[in-house]
Amino acid sequence: MTPRAFFIGLLLLIVIVVTITYNDYAYNNTYLSGGNHFPIIAVFVVIFFALLLNPLLRVIGLRRIFGQSEMLSIWCMIAAGVGIPASGLMRYLMPFMVAPFYFSSAEGKWATTFYDFVPRWLVPSKGVSDQAVTLFYEGVRDGSIPWRVWVTPFFAWGIVLMATYLMMFCITAIIRKQWVEHERLSFPLAQIPLEISRAPEQGRLVNSLFRSPLMWIGASVPIFFWLLAGINKFYPNTPFIQNVSWPLTNLFGQMTGWQGLCIIYFLPIGVTFLLSTEISLSLWLFFILHNLQRILRTQYGYTGGSEFESRQQIGAYVAFAAIMLWSTRRHLRNVFRKAFLGADDVDDSAEALPYRASVIGLVVSGAVIVGWLAVLGCPVWVALLLLGIVVVLLLGLSRLVAQGGMLLVQSSLSSGPLTVVQDAVGNQLVSGRGLTAITFYQAPLYGDTREVLMPTLINNAKLGENRMNIRKLFYAMMLAVLVSYTVSYFSQVIGYYQFGANNSNMYSTQIYPRGALNALTASIENTETPAGMWSAEGLKHYIAGGVAVAAVSFLRSQFSWWFVHPLGILMAQTYPMRMLWVSIFIGWLCKSIAQKYARGPLMAKPRQFFLGVIIGDVMITVFWAIIGLAQGQGIGIQTFPG
Repeated sequence: MTPRAFFIGLLLLIVIVVTITYNDYAYNNTYLSGGNHFPIIAVFVVIFFALLLNPLLRVIGLRRIFGQSEMLSIWCMIAAGVGIPASGLMRYLMPFMVAPFYFSSAEGKWATTFYDFVPRWLVPSKGVSDQAVTLFYEGVRDGSIPWRVWVTPFFAWGIVLMATYLMMFCITAIIRKQWVEHERLSFPLAQIPLEISRAPEQGRLVNSLFRSPLMWIGASVPIFFWLLAGINKFYPNTPFIQNVSWPLTNLFGQMTGWQGLCIIYFLPIGVTFLLSTEISLSLWLFFILHNLQRILRTQYGYTGGSEFESRQQIGAYVAFAAIMLWSTRRHLRNVFRKAFLGADDVDDSAEALPYRASVIGLVVSGAVIVGWLAVLGCPVWVALLLLGIVVVLLLGLSRLVAQGGMLLVQSSLSSGPLTVVQDAVGNQLVSGRGLTAITFYQAPLYGDTREVLMPTLINNAKLGENRMNIRKLFYAMMLAVLVSYTVSYFSQVIGYYQFGANNSNMYSTQIYPRGALNALTASIENTETPAGMWSAEGLKHYIAGGVAVAAVSFLRSQFSWWFVHPLGILMAQTYPMRMLWVSIFIGWLCKSIAQKYARGPLMAKPRQFFLGVIIGDVMITVFWAIIGLAQGQGIGIQTFPG
C-alpha cells in the first residue's frame, strides 16, 4: 500500500461517511453504500479511477497513474468503513440510544421493566422530557446541539464496538489461508473490482473490459431502465418501465404462506452469473422448497411458523459451522502451534496478522465484549454463550458472501442471537439485566446483518492476495473502521438534530427500536418461560435444520453428480431471498445457457456482458444519488432493496 493510496482512501472514506449522513437519513436518497456487501460507492470509485482518472493522467503525460494495487487498497479502505454509517451500525445505534425514552409515553411498560437496567453512561439521556431526547427526534431550530450528553456514550459504545470489530479482524486473519489458499473459494464479489482495476495493455488508455462492446451493451440495460424511472420522477408524463414487486399469491389462490416477491434487480443478476451454477441453483431451489413447506404447513393449520423457521436456521448454521471447523482442523492446529509453540514449520509472515497476535487479539476482544456485557448485568456464562452464537453466525454469513456471492445476508432470527440464548436457557436464567444488556449490544450490530463487517474483511483479504502487503492493508482497514465510527457518530448527531429523526427512515428510527424494546419488555415479564430448545417440538426443528445441512454436505462429498450446495439452506428463510430469488433464478438460467452454448474461451463474452450489467447498475445508482444530493431531496430510485 502506497502512502498516497492510504491517504486518498482515508480522505474519500471521510467524505463518503459524512455524505451518507445527509444522503441516507436527511434526504432518504438512493443509498450510496448500497446496503449490502458490495458497496456501490466503493465500486464507483474504482470505476472512476480506471475509466476516467487514469486515462486522463496518461493523456496529459503524467506517469504516476494509479496501479491496480493502489485502486484495490482504496477500495478495501472504503469498503471496510462505508457500512458503519449505514446498516452496519449507525442506522440502528443512535435511534436505539434515544427511542426508549422518546417513545416511553406510547409504550407504558418500558419504564417499569428495563429502565433501571440501562446505565446512564450508555445513553445520552434517561430523562423522558429531556431536550436531548426530544430534539433528537423533532429537530432543533436554533442550531444548538447538546454535545455534552453524547461524549460519554461515544466512548462507552466505542469500547465494545472496537472490541467486536477487532474480533472480526482476528477471525478473518485466522481463516484467510484456509478459505483463500486451501479451499480456493471463488469470492465472486472480489472478482468485480479485480476486473475493473486491471491495467490496460501497452499503448491503451483503458483495459480490455472497458473496450468491450458487450460490456457496454450490458451496462446500457440497467442505465436505460433506471434512467427512464428517474426522469419520470421529474416529468411524470414520461413513459417508463415499472419494476413492481408483487407476491405470487396474486396469481395463485392456494399459496398462502408464500413469502417471495417477483421483482427484478439487475445487480444480483450480474453477480449470480459469476457464481457456479451449483451455488446459484441451490439458492433459488431451497428457497422454493422452503416456501412449499410454509404453504403446506399453512394449509394444514400448523402454527408457529416463524419460531420454528428460526430454530431450523440456527440448527443449519451450527451444523454448517461444525463442518467448516472440521474441514479446517489441520489449518487451525497449525495456527495454534504457531501461536503458542512458535512452530518453525508454520509460516505466517504473509498473513494479515501474525497468528499469535490473531489468537491473543481474539481472546482479548472476546474478554472485553463479555466484560462489557457483565458490567451491564449479563451473567458471564450467558455472555460467553452469546459470543459463541455470534461467531457461528459470522462464519456462516461470511461463507455466504465469500462462496455464495450473496450481496445481502441476514438471518431469520426474530431477536438476533438473543433468540438462541433465550431458547437455550430460558429468560429466567438470563435475567432482566442480562436480557437488556444483550438487546442493547446486538440491536445495532446483528439485528440487520446486511452490512456486518466480517464478510467484507474476508473479501478484502482475497483482494490482498499476491497484490499488496496484506498486513499493511489490514492495519489501514483497522484505522478506516475507527475513523468511520468517529466521523459517522458525530456527523450523525448533527444530522439527526438538524433534520429530526422523525423525518428520517421510519423503520430504523421508529419501527425497529420499538419492536425490539417491546420484545425485551415481553421477555422480562415472561421470566417463567422455559428453554424451548430442549422441548420435543423445539429440538425437532433444530435437528431438522442441522440434519438437512449435514445430509446435503455428505451427498455432495460422496457423489460427483450431486447438484446442490448446503449454502442454499442457510439463505432459504431470509428476507434477502424473498427479494432476490427471481433475480438469482434469472442469473442462474443465463449462466446455464451460456455454459451449454459458449464453452471454453467463448465464456468470456457473456461474462463481459454481465460485468457490464453490474457496472451500469453501479453508475446509474450513483448518478441518481448525486442528482438527489444536488436537489436536496430523495429521487426515490432504489436500484437494490434498502
